[in-house]
Amino acid sequence: MDGIGRKTVLHLIFTGVLIMNSGCHDVGIAHRTAPAFPDREEILVRLKKYPREPYFPPAADRKSWNGLPEELRRELIRGAEKSLKKPWPLLTAREYMLYGRTGDRRAYEDPYFAKRVKLIALVTGECCEYKGRFMDEIIEGLWQILSEPAWCLPAHEGLTSGETLPDPERFRIDLFNASTGKTLADVLELLEPELAKISPMLVRRVRTELMRRLIEPAEQQNDDNTWWFSGFNNWTPWCASNLSGCAVYLLDDQPERLAGFLDTYLEISRRFYEKYPADGGCGEGPAYWRHAAGKYLQHLDILDRRLRLGGRLFRDEKLLKMCEFPAGMNLCGRTFLSTSDSVKDVNLSAGFLNFAARKTASARLAALAGRMKRESLGRASELSNYLIDIFDGTAPRKKNGEGFLPVDFWPDLGLAVLREKSAFPEKGTVVSLEGGHNAESHNHNDLGHFTLMRNGKVLIADVGVGIYTAQTFGPGRYDIWNLGAQGHNQPRFSGVMQTHGAEYRAVLAMTGDDTVTADLAKAYPPAAGIGKLTREVRLDRRTGNVQVADTAEAAGNKKIGITLYTPVEPEKFSSGRLEWKQGTLLLENLKIAEVSEETRLDAKLKKTWGKLWKIELSGELRGSGRWKMNFNFPKKEGK
Repeated sequence: MDGIGRKTVLHLIFTGVLIMNSGCHDVGIAHRTAPAFPDREEILVRLKKYPREPYFPPAADRKSWNGLPEELRRELIRGAEKSLKKPWPLLTAREYMLYGRTGDRRAYEDPYFAKRVKLIALVTGECCEYKGRFMDEIIEGLWQILSEPAWCLPAHEGLTSGETLPDPERFRIDLFNASTGKTLADVLELLEPELAKISPMLVRRVRTELMRRLIEPAEQQNDDNTWWFSGFNNWTPWCASNLSGCAVYLLDDQPERLAGFLDTYLEISRRFYEKYPADGGCGEGPAYWRHAAGKYLQHLDILDRRLRLGGRLFRDEKLLKMCEFPAGMNLCGRTFLSTSDSVKDVNLSAGFLNFAARKTASARLAALAGRMKRESLGRASELSNYLIDIFDGTAPRKKNGEGFLPVDFWPDLGLAVLREKSAFPEKGTVVSLEGGHNAESHNHNDLGHFTLMRNGKVLIADVGVGIYTAQTFGPGRYDIWNLGAQGHNQPRFSGVMQTHGAEYRAVLAMTGDDTVTADLAKAYPPAAGIGKLTREVRLDRRTGNVQVADTAEAAGNKKIGITLYTPVEPEKFSSGRLEWKQGTLLLENLKIAEVSEETRLDAKLKKTWGKLWKIELSGELRGSGRWKMNFNFPKKEGK
């Protein structure tokens, strides 16, 4: 392929390959090494040697589809029946133009995704029932999606100044152009013979549009014209995995061309892997993990299956750490630490967690899958994700305490989670502290922010992200209160807050298993006048009490401001003390200036938290000083 530099890959000797009869390779890992990536020559040899096998069972494979749990099959058929009764959403130019005019993303995106959700429900229902009842409506869905002028979202189109509609002479590949393409390729993999019996021309048109909108543009991309080739964030594996999956289906009869395509996008995906922290931490937050490390894992699996690599790409210690990240971010039950553009109630599917657990031989992920198990599959706008959920979603329920550790610490990412009772985290204290830098993908200005959970309920929150608009990823991003420093609880100095930029960073260090410290001296702009600043968070493992102590040196006198956000309404407070039903906050060298309900919650934040209260703390720093927040809990609370 043009525009992409070729590489030389050192092949590593590997042993102990476990090959499953189904062709899906799990990793019975006796030891882990660096992954043995195939180069273009090996890819081509394997493409010619091994015929393509379906990644997912086609609808005609009645043994696989009839072998699903009966209740699951009934659920999928009911979902298709409900979809039959719903009209196809209309995508209008007026809604598309709203993004350029007002910054509104949802007006166009909601019906866009609803259309794909409906198609997926119809397809999976037909695969379960296999009577042809849903075929005409599936064809209607394909017809409508093929008729859309663009599959790229308005927010990703890169509209020029003053333009509100997409360029008709080029197809930009974004997350959802690639995702739509992969979904249509998967529809063909499941139902191509059945669709061809009704209309061979429709099948031909699907293939033609996939080549025109995805494969051919993807072959023209390079480092100069495609920003996500850099490996900076989830875009890289998300796009690369879906493009590779499409190519495997569409270019199977052109092995030379397919080998070049797979080689290029494996190289692009490897850039993402190589830039990922060695500790496996996802700086984009747990809500993006499935689209980041998870999509990288899916990309590896597409290659593993098509090239018959025997699971060798999964024998990797770093990959294991990348995949186990959400298990560490799971505070207790189904509550996650809502760092970056994440939320506390992350919708991680049991099916995908089981898939990742099998590929990496991770007991922690298997335990998390058991906790995440839901009564139904819900909705999906990407068919491959839904099929993984369907065929991997039957793991046994795990006890709540399984898979938790007393401490999860990511020194490279800059994040620590401490649990008082790892066997029963919902019956004690869980506390966290954030570091890193302020230019991470989906960054919030949150260096030194701490959270606190007591008996399964968040007491001091990381507010997380609200509804996406044009401003969310524009120049005014950090003016959004919950994304900037004003929405977090690190100190302000005479009104000067942290700001964004890679030069603003904080290093975390652990002392034993009960204390984590953030060096925040380089987390503030020069205007703050800070020489030294540390925040120490200590968990008393005998009582569950937590002390947060800040120590600072500054040029001149400074007024200290700290804002705590809590979803639990304080019962009463005075200058140096605040009480909740769960416990008490006692202050040293700080005082409570104000307690009020937070009124800036949008619909998403209201759904997440219900209500939030702000606790405004104030103090003074005269050259140097130290202040503390002590969270104390009664021994017999809740009885």
